[in-house]
Amino acid sequence: MENTSCSLTLEQQFEMKRIRDAANQMSREQALDLLMQASRLLMIKTNVIRDLGK
Repeated sequence: MENTSCSLTLEQQFEMKRIRDAANQMSREQALDLLMQASRLLMIKTNVIRDLGK
């Protein structure tokens, strides 16, 4: 049985391509800053989900 919750929707796949294309136009510093911001947001999301589970 395939785990579809780990797969991206067609819309998400399109968004990933759009992000990849935009990242190719960024400087290394801009890409690193974006990566740090995204990582921070994922950590906040994890904290919110964990707190909602309490």
